[in-house]
Amino acid sequence: MAATSAPRPSSSAAELPSPEPDFSGRRDDSLKAHVRLVWMSLLASCALLEYGFDQGIISSFQAMVGFLKVFGYEDPRVPSGWNIAAGPQQMISSFMLLGALFACFITGPLGSVLGRTWCIFTGVLFLVASILTMIFTTSIQVLYFARLIMGIGNGLVMSFTYVYMSEIAPSRWRGLTYGLTSGWITIGTGVGVLITNATANIDSKLCYQIPLFVLCALPVVSLVTLPFMPESPRWLLLKGREEQALKSLEWIRNGAYDRLALQAEFEEMRLNALHDLEGQSPWLVLDLFRAKNLRRTLTSVGVGLINPGTGAMFVLAFGTYFYKVVGVSDPFKWHILTQWVGVLGLFCAYYGLGHLGRRTMLLTGAITCGVSMLFLGVLFSLPAGTATQNAISVGVIFLLSWFHFWFNFGLAPTTYLVANEIPAQNLRAYTAGLSAGAGFVFGWLTTFTTPYYINPAEMNWGGKFGYVWFGTTILVTLFIYYMVPEVQGRSLEEIEEMYDQKLPTRKFATYVSRNVEIARQQAEKDLYGAEKAAVIHREESANEV
Repeated sequence: MAATSAPRPSSSAAELPSPEPDFSGRRDDSLKAHVRLVWMSLLASCALLEYGFDQGIISSFQAMVGFLKVFGYEDPRVPSGWNIAAGPQQMISSFMLLGALFACFITGPLGSVLGRTWCIFTGVLFLVASILTMIFTTSIQVLYFARLIMGIGNGLVMSFTYVYMSEIAPSRWRGLTYGLTSGWITIGTGVGVLITNATANIDSKLCYQIPLFVLCALPVVSLVTLPFMPESPRWLLLKGREEQALKSLEWIRNGAYDRLALQAEFEEMRLNALHDLEGQSPWLVLDLFRAKNLRRTLTSVGVGLINPGTGAMFVLAFGTYFYKVVGVSDPFKWHILTQWVGVLGLFCAYYGLGHLGRRTMLLTGAITCGVSMLFLGVLFSLPAGTATQNAISVGVIFLLSWFHFWFNFGLAPTTYLVANEIPAQNLRAYTAGLSAGAGFVFGWLTTFTTPYYINPAEMNWGGKFGYVWFGTTILVTLFIYYMVPEVQGRSLEEIEEMYDQKLPTRKFATYVSRNVEIARQQAEKDLYGAEKAAVIHREESANEV
């Protein structure tokens, strides 16, 4: 963002009440002052519980006799006597990811027309339709279609929820809102495996229909609350609706900032929106790859590949099945344990997001996940007679629990956070969609190929599959170190300014923003008038000296 003040168009500033002497730019950054933001984060993102819930149950379905009797076949090589072919395994998991990929391609144009909240609402409608279809169908082809529709819904909900959170949260609490948002996914996965564990022994379609009925009830909260959520003030500014943007920001901050601080934040957003609109082309998607935006586009897309690049989809989508084929007793029980260890890791991440910084969280999560995959491969490479079945079972349980903890601590919330912080404001929905889409493509490749590696009827690699993910994690770690800057505590406008200044990655943490001061001076002019604002500015400069 250029450090210049654009002429201010007519807006609601003239209609604001006369400033009072105590308007000193006070900002209350305590969590108590932003309790409304916390509730908004929980309510707007609760539809993501469905995504995590689906991850938990779809993995378990493939180990349920009642599900396999409808969509699988009898196989004496499997202890339960029933198995599912690698092809349907691929389709069930990958069609959801393909639908999500399609949704990511339309996030930019759709978000430009509907806004953030109504795009989330549209995604929730897709989710409800897909779940009802899955409940009542007995056709594998219709099941594939339902998974595709579910993917579209998840793609819309995930992309726009994270964009919405990044645009309404102050820099101090942006990490927490992402932690709360990602928490729905992790908790949803844990709840999903608990319910499927309770229904796993039902020898009929009810074993998977009951979890789906529960799943269908979850998006109702979003359908009820989303129409009452305020639209993103940053999106409203891009549409030239300044008065609505200021009212939306004032409602979200809920008295945490005094009038001057609120107006200064609004001015920073407004000037940045004018800057972005001034330089944008008619084809916004092409702006993603122009010189001024290419670096942040590549960084955002790369961050979107971190989660699937560490083997997350292998563990999440095939956890129960993997336990089963390697001979772990009570696979549902142990999958529940590992999922809730991940929930513990997420709760620990709330502290880390506020104190450790983005780069530290990402590097810690990637390295530890990579080590987990390395030892998983080593465990299954021990000579025959040394690696007893009991040792393999204990090792697999420990390593997958370790992976779940560190994945949810260092990677799950942080990757989505960074991928949505970095883009330019007018390109945020486009870039976030591209980033999420890249992640879904890689996730789809994982779900498509994993059955061939671990299915006893195919290559039967077992835990040696971990060597593949150890190698990809090395690449992920190098990318984080050289490409991901530290932007903790920065407003979205400051981040854009630093990219405009072409700072090296290592200098982001120490940069002093110029546009913050420009926005404050403009806010003082709006509230006090140009003459009094000049006096205030001279007094502040004298005090600093």
